[in-house]
Amino acid sequence: MSATQPSIGRTPWTRRTLRGSTRQDIPGWRRSLPIFWYRQIERERAARSQFAWLPIAVLAGILLFHADRWTPSVWTPAGLAAVLFGCRLLIPGRAGARLLLLIGAWAAVGFGAAALELARTDTTILSGDATVRIDGTVTRREADERGRFRYTIDVASTDRPVLSRPPERVRILVSSRHAPLPIGGRYVGLVRLRPPAGPAYPGAYDFAFAPYFDGLGAYGFSLGAPEARSEVRPPTFADGVARLRMSMDEKIRSVLPGATGAVASALITGERAGIPDDIEDALRATSLAHILSISGFHMALVAGFTMFVVRAALAGFPAVALRFPVRKFAAVAALAVSFFYFVLAGDNPATERSFVMIAIMLGAILCDRPALTLRNVGVAALIVMLLAPHVVLTATFQMSFAATVALVGAYGAYSSWRHRRERTIGPASRARWRTILVVLAGVTLSSLIAGAATAPYGIYHFKRVAPFGLIANVLATPILSFWVMPLALASALAMPLGLEALFLQPMGWGLDLVFRFARDFATLLPDQAVGRMSGVALVLLTIAILVLSFSASLLRWAAVPIAALGLAFLSPGPPPEILVFESGTEAAVVLPDGKAAALKPKPAAFVWDQWARAYGWTSTVSPTITTSGEPASAPGSSASPSSLAATGFACLDDVCRIVSPSGWRVAWTNAYEKLGDLCDTADLVIVARAMRTNSCRSGARLLTLRSLRRTGSVAVYARTPRQTHPRIVAAVPNDRPAWNVHRTMPWPEFWRKPASGEAPGTPSAPDGSPTSTQTPNDDAAAAPPMPTATSGDPNTNGSDEAGQ
Repeated sequence: MSATQPSIGRTPWTRRTLRGSTRQDIPGWRRSLPIFWYRQIERERAARSQFAWLPIAVLAGILLFHADRWTPSVWTPAGLAAVLFGCRLLIPGRAGARLLLLIGAWAAVGFGAAALELARTDTTILSGDATVRIDGTVTRREADERGRFRYTIDVASTDRPVLSRPPERVRILVSSRHAPLPIGGRYVGLVRLRPPAGPAYPGAYDFAFAPYFDGLGAYGFSLGAPEARSEVRPPTFADGVARLRMSMDEKIRSVLPGATGAVASALITGERAGIPDDIEDALRATSLAHILSISGFHMALVAGFTMFVVRAALAGFPAVALRFPVRKFAAVAALAVSFFYFVLAGDNPATERSFVMIAIMLGAILCDRPALTLRNVGVAALIVMLLAPHVVLTATFQMSFAATVALVGAYGAYSSWRHRRERTIGPASRARWRTILVVLAGVTLSSLIAGAATAPYGIYHFKRVAPFGLIANVLATPILSFWVMPLALASALAMPLGLEALFLQPMGWGLDLVFRFARDFATLLPDQAVGRMSGVALVLLTIAILVLSFSASLLRWAAVPIAALGLAFLSPGPPPEILVFESGTEAAVVLPDGKAAALKPKPAAFVWDQWARAYGWTSTVSPTITTSGEPASAPGSSASPSSLAATGFACLDDVCRIVSPSGWRVAWTNAYEKLGDLCDTADLVIVARAMRTNSCRSGARLLTLRSLRRTGSVAVYARTPRQTHPRIVAAVPNDRPAWNVHRTMPWPEFWRKPASGEAPGTPSAPDGSPTSTQTPNDDAAAAPPMPTATSGDPNTNGSDEAGQ
């Protein structure tokens, strides 16, 4: 830059400044830009280094890997990244080209990290329902609100039958009375296992995704109490942490019974198994469910309160406060307490992200650098994404980082405005009433900004939005910040002395007040189902959030048209006309008046709730079940197709029929011998049995338990004038990802009492014939039923994707 050209941000820019020789000094392509755009670009370059692009590039690489479903060797993206980094070093001076090469290289790094994670993950997911005796080691124990125990077990062996593909880790719910098994103890007993459920409809969340990367291969329940065994493995560090967590949980619940103790334990130890459903529903309906998962909110409160107490205590000793950097001492203490909190709460993505962020902020204080910056958020995002790339696809990661980026970006913009204002008109008044108003306004604006930033992800993943959640958060956040969490930290520190009750009791009063707010607002101002949201809209709204948060110039207003474009692409298209769950036992036909006809009088809530939220059904039409005679709405009657559909399913002798609004005749049965008749009288036939037949000779479309096992749930769209058959879309693509490979494997063996002359314990194939040499490519003629509507984790305790 020449001596005559003003430096950006120090002297005002004018048109005269860029005339004559000054214009010629503008480098490269920027010389042809209008003055306004040149000024904004230069301000962005001065305010943001190239590092700001790195986490965005890694994020794009990970998303590209999972969207493309191309799984190359890890060396392919590694080599591409090395080539791009090398080319960047060989191109001196060209800032634009160097930046593009840097972005491409880090995108390749993200792609390679996702490929490496997938290559290193080898979880065996059970391929179907199985009743089996397992022998394994307890790695985690939880107690729910009904006093039942849930064990996470590392499976050592299976018996009666010996499974050819046993899962390495399972989660079992035990309802029978028994002496609680210790961490590291041996679990031996008969259990019923099932794999995680797939998507409830095309585009829905796949409940096998997170368990696959967590190493969890099956869920289930015990058939009787486990056998009493005295063996306990040598304790490990993880066992010690789990025992400490259980001990603290028991102490908390002994002081605070019921829902209050369960939520208090969730805030202190991370144990969420005992939280009643009505409390979770009320908190979720008022946008307060984030308090149940230890995340940045809790970690920041713990670290901030620790720093305040330690710094205030050291300030009481002038000899220490005047000679030593007490702020850094307080930061070290806060880092130690935060690390203990992180280890105690477990390694879930929200807690991991929160600890990384807090550690970076406290490290910045130790290095005399600003703690709350977008650079620190980017560093935290890079670490989390490179350690566990799959979390990028989870709602927890997306919502937590969206809120953090928006809040830090807003704080930065406010700080810049305040500094400019102080330079112009001097510092603002320090009156006490003004300070109180600023704090209240800050709490309100923080809740508003965080709610607006996380709303697109809440809509996309959960199909719901709490429009009045801001009010509940404004009322509950001060209680949690200044009452509940400080007492939670004090109670944890007082537990070794046996004085935890002094702090837990008032903490419980604060939680009871939050529960009251949640119940009242959930009744008066409940959340609303808003239906599906397209992936294109989510990407565009994400770009708008990043532009608005990261921009330091007037270019931030580019977020407005980007967000408007995202809203224009909000709808993913017309809804399907027929939905069939992968078990074959749940189906629905969408009626013209916004209602849905259910196959069963009491459809499973696990499936039906997802369908109703996604497609906005107002009510359910129950089936008409008769025991003799012809159903009133059977195909072939004189009624019109619309009137036939309006009456719902008509069921007789294990056969249910309905005519869709577009005129398609749909028939369902669980009796395979009726297949021929249904193929001749229907356009779409659903058989909830595993059959080798995969087509009807009449040309009707056939869905069986075997085909649904491979495709997952299906959606059938209305016929157009150019179509002779309905368009069927599968929830699981043909190029199945690794967490759906179990769908192509044979169903698990089942045990039968051996006949005379057979060795005891001989496993049987699903068709009943004895076999001990079943290979992974065998496929039985019949099979046990696939998971029913509760086939996710039936004991899910508010998982990040299922219910937050």
